Amino acid sequence: MKKLSDMEFFKSRKVRIWSAVIAILLFLTGTAFLIGVLSYEMFTANPRFVIRHVRVSSQDHGFWKGRKDLICDILQIREGSTNMFNLDPGKMRRRLLEREPSIQSVRIIRELPDTLYVYLVERTPVALVNSLNSRLVVDSKTILMQKDRCMDIASTLPVIFGIPDVSGYPPGSAIHRYQAAVNLVILTRTSYPDLRIGLISVKNKGQLICSIYYKDDPYFYRVIMPDRELSRNLQVLAATLEEMRKNNNPRRNINLLFRNQVIITGNPEPEPSKKKKKR
Repeated sequence: MKKLSDMEFFKSRKVRIWSAVIAILLFLTGTAFLIGVLSYEMFTANPRFVIRHVRVSSQDHGFWKGRKDLICDILQIREGSTNMFNLDPGKMRRRLLEREPSIQSVRIIRELPDTLYVYLVERTPVALVNSLNSRLVVDSKTILMQKDRCMDIASTLPVIFGIPDVSGYPPGSAIHRYQAAVNLVILTRTSYPDLRIGLISVKNKGQLICSIYYKDDPYFYRVIMPDRELSRNLQVLAATLEEMRKNNNPRRNINLLFRNQVIITGNPEPEPSKKKKKR
């Protein structure tokens, strides 16, 4: 029997190793291809997993309540033809959040074999931007939104103004300069229900200039206050207004810029005109 030289031995061993590697790679490739074919046949091409039902859930008074067709259009879903396994819930969620600023959060759940659930939490508008007829609103995080694609509560909202041109803020962006004004609105609703804000100006840095109604008074008070320590300022304002009512003080301008002093100035508002009785 002829003995192999060392060089021939290593060459033969190298050939065997590479042959084994190639065989393994071919096996793995074939296996992956087979799995892909089976997966396609069993899942993505299986009519059993075609979406038959899309369920959209949102707040009772939200814009998206009952707007399943619009959600399906945005997500490019067609009931009766879109396969459940052709959908990526993560991408669908991002698409909704990026396109619709009024949607605060989304959960998308696939329930086999044929039902898709879309759970939405909507942003709540807090104030109109620049005018009562504005088409824009902001929420508690000062996220800018289109009024006609939000909860329909614009008629009850105050107006925040002071930035004449908001065109530099596309819907979905935050107007951080409005944050103190928004916080003030929320505080009056949660902790000072006797105070109702009509307008807030943020034009002057560090100050909020507001028209505020107190209890059942049909006329507003013009109040200027710092944009900090809002709860304390409202507490002082409420106490001041109550004292003014007791003393029948007709003045309407209240300055809270000085921490330990309340300055009251201004002329009284005219009395409401009384309608003449028909004879």
